[in-house]
Amino acid sequence: MTFVADAVWRLGLAWSDESALRASWSTARPFGHLVLDDVVDEARLRGMLSALDEEPIEQGTAEIYAFEASKPEPATDALRALRESFAATFGPPLARITGKTLRRADMRLYAYREGHHLLPHTDHQEEVGRALAYAYYLPSPEPPVGGELELFTCRVEHGALVETLPGPVIEPRANRLVVFDVGDLSLHQVREVTSGVRLSLSGWFYP
Repeated sequence: MTFVADAVWRLGLAWSDESALRASWSTARPFGHLVLDDVVDEARLRGMLSALDEEPIEQGTAEIYAFEASKPEPATDALRALRESFAATFGPPLARITGKTLRRADMRLYAYREGHHLLPHTDHQEEVGRALAYAYYLPSPEPPVGGELELFTCRVEHGALVETLPGPVIEPRANRLVVFDVGDLSLHQVREVTSGVRLSLSGWFYP
């Protein structure tokens, strides 16, 4: 089977009613987010996984995270092509749904193994200009236990953060795409993986 990145991503039935998705986005709490399943059909998913086998990943550890990831700029033509086709496929409908200007996206391959995590944080950096964050979960040879994406409610008084409360917990289900807003209060984390491997293609959309 020949891998063609432009044929991988598809706008399935879930994307056919943009007015419903706009309503879901605008009413989502604690901040705008969408969860969409079955983004890639099975035959194309196999081709994607085979192509990604060649992308090198390395250990990353800092104060708030531990995981393995590819470099910010893909090393292989396959991941570069996936990144460009992903942005071209999902950027226009997401711009209409969220009301944000979206011109490009980046993409890295992530592997969270046992003990890996990402502590609560927000992706907002004024000088970087991220508009939306996303994670597309890949099938894993060892399905993960843990590794859920957790969103938090932030309570602000007089311009100061005074409390954080737990919010939705989103399972890293294979072939699921999660998109969420990037802002000062879009606090989220990846819960610790206790066994197995959580695999994803993740990154941000930019204006």
